[in-house]
Formats: sequence, C-alpha cells, structure tokens
Amino acid sequence: MSRDFAPISPAIWTSPAFLSLDGDGRQLHLYFISSPHQTSAGCCRIREGYALADLGWIAQQYREALANVMGADLVLHDPRTEETYVKKWFKHKGNIPTNKDHAKGTMKIISNIDSDLIRELAEADFLETEWGRRTFPPPADSGSTGNHPFDSESVVQPITSALANSRLMRAGR
Repeated sequence: MSRDFAPISPAIWTSPAFLSLDGDGRQLHLYFISSPHQTSAGCCRIREGYALADLGWIAQQYREALANVMGADLVLHDPRTEETYVKKWFKHKGNIPTNKDHAKGTMKIISNIDSDLIRELAEADFLETEWGRRTFPPPADSGSTGNHPFDSESVVQPITSALANSRLMRAGR
C-alpha cells in the first residue's frame, strides 16, 4: 500500500549520517523515504529492478549506494526478502500514528514484513510511539483492566518472538 504523502523534514540536511553520503546515497535514501513503494510502517519491498527503473541507474550504482546508505545506519535492508526499513521512521512527525485506527493499520503492515530482523526493529520502534503504546500496551498493563486489546478485534497482535512470527508460523505468506 503506497502513500500519497511522504513528509521529509528539512532537518535531514543537517543530519551527519545523511551528509556523509555522496549524491547517489542521498538520492537513494530520499527514494526509500518517499518512493511510491513506501508504506506507513517505514518498510517496503523494493526489488532491485524496480529501483533501477525508478532511478534510471545500473545495478552496480544501486548496490554501491545501498551499501553506503546502510553503512551510514540510515536503513536496514534484508537482501533475502528485498525489504528495506528506514531507521527512525517513527521519530519523524509525519510518520507517527495519530489515532488508534492508524496504529492498528500500521501494526498490520508491520506484521506482514517477511524479514524477521526488519519486522522486529519496525515493531519495536512503532511500540515506542504514543499510539503504539496506547493501542498495544504490554500484557502486564492490559491485565489491570481485564480487557485485552486483541480479544474483540481482528488486529494482528505484536509478536516479538522471531520464531512465533516467522514466515513458517504465518502459514508461509
């Protein structure tokens, strides 16, 4: 699910990590933030061929820029699943869930991330947001009211166990 709007803070131009990149690295990072493939979870599957077509690059140029963006610790990329997560995604105002429904939708997208490493990082970052905590409180917090947030609604529960939320356990999806 692509987004119609992708906020990019002007503060990116003062980020030491971003400024450490060459022109291709900066362009690729901006592409990861704002491409039509991006989701509200900050993670998207961008096959190399899509990126090459979108950017007008050759494979070597893309691979070098990706290595630089990863080296600057701006993204986490899983070559096996071809998924990329923009680190600190939920630290930027326009990406933070603003209500319970937005939080549920974002968690549903996160739960469908195939890469265990990326899914766990995106989930942990998301659960640090106000609406992530309010919508998906830790089990110890939800026991005090007697109501668990997943009892009456069909929302994917955050699962931090890599095995429990692996592709195999999710029926090979």
